[in-house]
Amino acid sequence: MPIEIYASKFAAEPAERHETSERMSVAAWLRANVPSFEVREKAPISVTINGQPIDPASWDDAEFTPADTVSICVEPKGSTLETIFRPGPLAKLFGLGNPFAQPKAPTAPKNPGKGQDLDLARVKGNQVSLNAVIPELAGRFKRYPDYLLPAHRYFGAPREHWIEMLLCIGKGKYDLPASRIKVGDTPIISLGADAQFAVYQPGANLSAEPAANWWHSASEVGATSTGTAGLELNATYEVEPSPGATAYGFTGFDIGIPAGAGQFPDGWAAGMIVRVEVAYPYTVIEGGGSRDIIQGDLSQLAPFPGMKIEIVGDNAGFYQVETFTPGVGVPDEMTLSYVGGGAVMGLKTGSVSMGIGYDGLRYRITAAGTYSISVDRLTDTGATDTAWPGFLPLTSAAATLYLDGSTQEGAWAGPFSACPDGETTNRLEWDVMFPQGLSRISQNDGGLREISVRVEMQYRDRETAGAWTSITKTYTGKTLDTIGFTESVNLPAAMRPEVRMRRIGAKSTKTNYQDVVQWYGLKALLPIKKSYEGVTVLAVRVRGGDRLASQSENLISVEATRVLPVRNGGAWDVETPTRDIVPWVIHVAHSIGYTDDDLDMAELDRLHAIWTTRGDYYDAAIESPGTVKQSLLEALQAGFADFTIDRGLIRPVRDEPRTVMEHPYTPQNMTKALSRQFSALKPDDFDGVDVEYTDGKTWQKETVECRLPGDAGIRVEKMKLDGVTGRTQAWRIGMRRRMEQKYRRWSYSFGTELDALNSRYLSYVPLQDDVPGYGQSALMLSYDSGIIESSEPFDWSAGGAHVVGIRRPDGTLSGPYAATRIDDYRLSITGLDFEPDTSWSIEPPHLLFGPVNRWSYPALITFISPSGTDGASVEAVNYSPLVYTYDNATPPA
Repeated sequence: MPIEIYASKFAAEPAERHETSERMSVAAWLRANVPSFEVREKAPISVTINGQPIDPASWDDAEFTPADTVSICVEPKGSTLETIFRPGPLAKLFGLGNPFAQPKAPTAPKNPGKGQDLDLARVKGNQVSLNAVIPELAGRFKRYPDYLLPAHRYFGAPREHWIEMLLCIGKGKYDLPASRIKVGDTPIISLGADAQFAVYQPGANLSAEPAANWWHSASEVGATSTGTAGLELNATYEVEPSPGATAYGFTGFDIGIPAGAGQFPDGWAAGMIVRVEVAYPYTVIEGGGSRDIIQGDLSQLAPFPGMKIEIVGDNAGFYQVETFTPGVGVPDEMTLSYVGGGAVMGLKTGSVSMGIGYDGLRYRITAAGTYSISVDRLTDTGATDTAWPGFLPLTSAAATLYLDGSTQEGAWAGPFSACPDGETTNRLEWDVMFPQGLSRISQNDGGLREISVRVEMQYRDRETAGAWTSITKTYTGKTLDTIGFTESVNLPAAMRPEVRMRRIGAKSTKTNYQDVVQWYGLKALLPIKKSYEGVTVLAVRVRGGDRLASQSENLISVEATRVLPVRNGGAWDVETPTRDIVPWVIHVAHSIGYTDDDLDMAELDRLHAIWTTRGDYYDAAIESPGTVKQSLLEALQAGFADFTIDRGLIRPVRDEPRTVMEHPYTPQNMTKALSRQFSALKPDDFDGVDVEYTDGKTWQKETVECRLPGDAGIRVEKMKLDGVTGRTQAWRIGMRRRMEQKYRRWSYSFGTELDALNSRYLSYVPLQDDVPGYGQSALMLSYDSGIIESSEPFDWSAGGAHVVGIRRPDGTLSGPYAATRIDDYRLSITGLDFEPDTSWSIEPPHLLFGPVNRWSYPALITFISPSGTDGASVEAVNYSPLVYTYDNATPPA
């Protein structure tokens, strides 16, 4: 059974069939028949075997035999098709291939088919709204730069459509390697001569950069609602183009219509140009390895070596005369060469009927009547042939006459203003396109013949509405491929011009002519500044062609790394590309007027060393307005840190493993007793965390699952991380959150006088209350050689080792120290790191006593709120070292 290829799901019949005689997999067959084929998760084709759909992931395993029916159907998924089916057998089926391939010279086809569409340069940067925030990048991030100016599109050659863009990378300076500038998913450097680019740092002079020119495109010219790429330029015959007579008589310089055979149309007059196709009898003799010989009365041709001729009828084509031998008592003889060189052989031999004349077979009417006209012959260059002896006498019912379109003028398209209100220009640019190519298809051998179309453009100053200035262009082609042309003119003075355009000569009504012409674009060069302060600029020039997809609108993207001053060894260093968190935090603070004196630089330097060692980065594109606080919070989050203002300084606080406790809080310095709340595990608690982040390789939103052993992931918390582009970093943050869910179950609140103002956000502190079996607090009454006397009796009933912590005069904790019992009120320690003052000239040290594992509640301060001028309320959560278990771990594969 065959392998059937369907152009769409709606096709009733396959467009192509293939046979196979062996058992093989779907992927193996595609690889064998489609060069550069590759399996993808989302394929632009669907495959069925005996009616059963085959998932793309299974194409390597799914096998079929010669007895099976395999159907391959094109899915409507855009230009992805082009990236999978590159030029090859199936590529031809799906209408792909090289859009710039030159057509081969026809051998003997009857139908040359359809030409290639011009692959217009469809690369574009993001649109940007007026007065929008200028994007700014932190670290390394992918973004689609914004237009600084309208894109400039033009034809560099008939089959080359170029686009020039001036794009804004973002506010500030950036490092931008060439390999990180892409057109779609293709590095721009891979496009070779089809693309150029230049990067300009803030404030650079762009005077010599062509992409920095502002070309304003008139919106009235271009694609239409009927689906055409431009405004079609039409011309209609004011008179009937062909007599349509049933017979014609030729003799000398006259062409007549016999009685009863018709008449020449009204309006045919001297000066018009008519194409005349009339065949005479000749004999062609095979050249026997040399040029074939044409014999007959060639006097009316008046041939000479090098003469460019056209033959219609038998042996139709375009040639040039190689030799001519006048006959004396014998027929004239002539041999031919092809216009591009090479001997003409293989002509139809024997008695033939051919019309032979100058290339174009054009004649100018010198006089016209109802039943006859007189003509002069025109050469291939359009000049009058004074050596022409006239037609040999002949009456023919097969001859055809029709007016050449170059004698007609079409209606104007426009006028349209080339400039916006209030603007002037001194240079215009306009584009014309031939969407179906420009050629004539020979009705005899299907070969392509060269034809020409003339277009007239006129402009004038809109304000003065004076006389029109005309520019006429002639376009000649011999191709069925889409072609386009860009023209320009310098105006005599700055003006706001209005422009109109028309075709000179009617579009042919014959099906074998392809001469549709469209007005594709109208542009005016406007004045614009040539430097952009404070932003990095990318200039790009790209040619549409066989290196780019023809149906997708690819975007110019960049992966830029921010350039910022960095710190090294506690001091400022040079500007450098950096993804680190601290340079960005300091930059944000500096951007609103803060100085180093307003920042806790020592803590920033400490954290910088930690983050760079761990590989914690902050990569983000800030494209929408927000507060400085939001920006700092987001950046610090990437390093397990938070933003605080501590005694007037911007200070990051990192939630990290602790070993040294700070200020203790006990009933001795609490004005409101400690309240403890425990959140017990419940069936509806989260049992997993899913972290969504932007992956720094694919630049797509990815999700990493964060699970503890035993987690079913039935009810998961969703986290969105902005600024994190590494999977490991995102997983670690998610696992930290998961560990907080499981091990931070206690919350505390209490009140103090002003003691709590000594603590900070996330200070690591010991808390105590008067619950029996836990720690107890007291005052130190005396201290002598390691022996401490307490104001309260010590409770040793819990057994085992006990410790004691001591509050220093500055409120911080010393210890805890291993305690040895002396009696109910005394214990001994060793190594006290300060000299206690028990004179009561100041408040004596506080004691925190209890079992080694229950002498206090380790906690992290989360909230301190002053109450008037003599108190504060405090909130905290329990500290558990288990929370940090996965901080340095690696996610499962």
